[in-house]
Amino acid sequence: MIKNLFFIAVFAMFTFTASAQQSTFGVTAGYLNGELKVSEEGYNVSDDGSGFYVGVLLDLEISESFHIVPGVNYGRAEEANFIFVPVMAQYHIGDSGVFLQAGPQASFSLQDDPGDAVDTVGLDASFGLGYEFNSNFFVEAKYALGLTNRFSEKVSDYPGDLDLKLNTLTVGVGYKF
Repeated sequence: MIKNLFFIAVFAMFTFTASAQQSTFGVTAGYLNGELKVSEEGYNVSDDGSGFYVGVLLDLEISESFHIVPGVNYGRAEEANFIFVPVMAQYHIGDSGVFLQAGPQASFSLQDDPGDAVDTVGLDASFGLGYEFNSNFFVEAKYALGLTNRFSEKVSDYPGDLDLKLNTLTVGVGYKF
């Protein structure tokens, strides 16, 4: 299922690229906070870690107020390494510099040996806001809510209903060339 969603996102990106009025390449970096949350029949346990992220993006201007912004980010929180692939739809509010954004995000854990109980790929719903100081420099904050259960089917023998989610918060700066 994740592979199908990834291919749909890539296809959509190429479709939007063909219809985009203008496209710009950019880089982004900032603070990352990741939270792993385990739930079992009403009981919740969570653990979070802080770190950083760096990445690249492609800003596809569909209209003056609507942009599609796919990207690839490397993130590290405590000892955990991740790759995040967001595809954000941005709505720019007039000439104010403020933009709202939302879209899907694939997240990949780069753990050396996550074990048989944990899936390394997940799908998130991401949303946030940002501010463009000029056509090149911007700041943004995004929250990604984990949608997929990271426990693999190998845990399905467990008598309870186990759920493992990864939620992330990123706050950073970016520069478009």
